[in-house]
Amino acid sequence: MIFNFFSNTKANSEKILISSSNSKLKNIDNKNNIGILLINLGTPKTFSISDIRRYLREFLSDNRVIEISKYFWIPVLYCFISLLRPFKLRKLYKNIWTKDGSPMLVNSHNQVITLKEIMRKSGFHVEIELGMRYGDPSIKNAINSLVCNKNCSRILIIPLYPQYSSSTTGSSISFVTNHLTKFRDIPEFRFLKRFNIDDFYIDSLVDSINNFWNKNGKPEKLIVSFHGIPFSSIELGDPYYQDCLETYLKLKKTLNIDEGQIEMAFQSRFGYLRWLSPYTSDRLHSLAKEGFLRVDVICPGFIVDCLETLEEVDYDYRRLFIDSGGKEFNMIPSLNDNPFWINKLSDMIKLSLQNW
Repeated sequence: MIFNFFSNTKANSEKILISSSNSKLKNIDNKNNIGILLINLGTPKTFSISDIRRYLREFLSDNRVIEISKYFWIPVLYCFISLLRPFKLRKLYKNIWTKDGSPMLVNSHNQVITLKEIMRKSGFHVEIELGMRYGDPSIKNAINSLVCNKNCSRILIIPLYPQYSSSTTGSSISFVTNHLTKFRDIPEFRFLKRFNIDDFYIDSLVDSINNFWNKNGKPEKLIVSFHGIPFSSIELGDPYYQDCLETYLKLKKTLNIDEGQIEMAFQSRFGYLRWLSPYTSDRLHSLAKEGFLRVDVICPGFIVDCLETLEEVDYDYRRLFIDSGGKEFNMIPSLNDNPFWINKLSDMIKLSLQNW
């Protein structure tokens, strides 16, 4: 009887082990999905002081964003900047906040929804997640969803920064690879480093500009405004300025616009260091004083509209140009979920997945 008990127990244990083993094998067999991870910078969860402070501390603690000694910087960040600056930023975020939340997050989610639908209609089965480098939805949770929940063994990572910089694309890829390599079974992955002169991007910008001009007429001057970075970053070897210049030159050529009707500038200075120039604010002031009545601005480094486009450009720079003597100022919207752009993006993704 005792012998039968142990025999039955052993048999049952073997069945459990076999069943468990088969379950694991089944999971492994099914782990062949392809994931797409879209990455953008991020946004505070709300425009409350506490959420903005939390976001700033995460963002400005990144040593690829602030390249000075943490022993000096962290006390400054926590004792001064993150305590005082949220009060100013709260007003700015509140001005652009929508009923659905942060414009950056709303526009990014709409991109994902549109991309999923286009990919589905074209017969490509891929899993798509959005991850923000700072804030939510986090890159970590997006990767966990692709790998653990959706069984993706291959992941295409697309940082939505057309021009490469260590502080944007570099930081995102560093974070992604650090998290991916924590998995025992590391997924195969590849990433898009830049797309500053790729046709799918330039053609989308040109289509957006021409559509805007067809409805509103052409300006005397088009300012192509990129987010600035400290000049010291370029001296350290960052290719960002060259990437911006290449985008500007190809955009100018593709638009077939006269040399005097377009120029490049940089926005979003912060602090007292020398940043990439000419500064967009200075050029708008000068153009108004020179007698230019209408200026349009496009910000091709921003794939979705956000604080820097909606508040800084469309509000502050508009007021600057008008107050300086200009008559008409237009900000051409970012690509957002423009169907032409999303279709071009999906075509690029399909090409990238050909041998997967």
